[in-house]
Amino acid sequence: MKRLINLLKACLSLILVSSLLVIPAKADTMNNPDPLQVLMITGGGWHDYETQKDMLEAGLTERLGNIEFTIDMESGGDADVKISRHENTDWAADYDLVLYNHCHSHVDDVEWIERIVDAHVEYKLPAVMLHCAMHSYRGDTSKWHEFVGARSHRHESHQPFTVEVMEPNHPIMVNFPRTWRTPNGELYEIVELKQGATPLARAYGIDTKRYHEVIWTNEYEGVKVFSSTLGHHNETMGHDVNLNLVAAGLLWAAGKLNDDGSAEYGYGGDRGLGWISIWDGESLDGWRASENTESFWVEDDKIIVDGPRSHLFYEGPVAGGDFVNFEFKSDVYTYPEANSGVFFHTRFQDHGWPQYGFEAQVNATHGDRRKTGSLYAVLDVMDDAPHDDHEWFHYYIEVDGRDIIFKVDDEMVMSFAEPKTREGTISLNRGTVALQAHDPNSRIYFRNLYIRTWPD
Repeated sequence: MKRLINLLKACLSLILVSSLLVIPAKADTMNNPDPLQVLMITGGGWHDYETQKDMLEAGLTERLGNIEFTIDMESGGDADVKISRHENTDWAADYDLVLYNHCHSHVDDVEWIERIVDAHVEYKLPAVMLHCAMHSYRGDTSKWHEFVGARSHRHESHQPFTVEVMEPNHPIMVNFPRTWRTPNGELYEIVELKQGATPLARAYGIDTKRYHEVIWTNEYEGVKVFSSTLGHHNETMGHDVNLNLVAAGLLWAAGKLNDDGSAEYGYGGDRGLGWISIWDGESLDGWRASENTESFWVEDDKIIVDGPRSHLFYEGPVAGGDFVNFEFKSDVYTYPEANSGVFFHTRFQDHGWPQYGFEAQVNATHGDRRKTGSLYAVLDVMDDAPHDDHEWFHYYIEVDGRDIIFKVDDEMVMSFAEPKTREGTISLNRGTVALQAHDPNSRIYFRNLYIRTWPD
């Protein structure tokens, strides 16, 4: 009998242990985290919010992927409209973050303004503040300004300005260029940066003849807030650099940004953070071809390469086409017998094969035995290409210090560590990228050309 009782106890213990080993439902959330629920408050005076709301929703979704928006745009072009959602504090329970890209500068109801901030504090609801959010809610209260992290009521005249990074190692700024000239601009005059705010970037004001903070973080009673005064004009708000910044700031405020500036698992979109387009998809603006310029043209959202020897060099605004450490990616399509390449750390020359930099070979079936993925004539992939003709493949190039990596469709095909003793023009230094037209029988397509730069 005693043995039977012990056996029953053992069985019960086994059942109990087994039940503890069952993976709870929350583990599924770890593997497939829930989307960030973001409320976008937009509308108000003096800005094209109808266009900007679409820019932000599309741009952030592309970069973050796992995000869902609810958009409140009740005010149209009126600066004195109160968003009905803010009539009580319960609205804050439904969201993970609020993005304010609005201009309600004529709303001065102190009780109303404080109720908005109090809801953020009660539910520990983080926020992203863009441009005129800093000029909104000007009631006789400091609470909104304390929440935003700064006080500003004026701006300088409309003109581009240069953003200078102050904290390059901050996770939000890791993927931001060390300096960036805005396409257009309306620089806000910052009267006071609040005690809990940390400035991340600044710009010099031509009118006021002094620096003003343009990007900062703030913590207000345990609530994280990211603020940026950039974005008055659509060309600035929708620029890759600005959308990358907003995406990183949003992740930081939501607690989903890693220390190295990457998105936490489950919150990285197809585009990813930090990538900047170096091709507008419509023209060859920002690029210059050498001899035989007719070998390059744009058609149906792709650069067509077809004709006698020529090289198309990037000379656009991203880092002035002067890259040291970077990642490059593009979609490439080859026809049979085609030969091409992507040069990097190179410089413009008006004829001949580029004398500076390395070439990432593009070749599936051309007679040259060096195939796609070759660091041409340095470390070659011989005879067997990692892709077929008549199909798009994803080409990735990375330069980090003295290390070079090539990937095709996310698979490593070449890794090279340049010896410190290597000298000459075919070596790592700095420079631009260039696409190659090899010969009249080679037809190649390129599309979706992006670059992401790192500190030197």
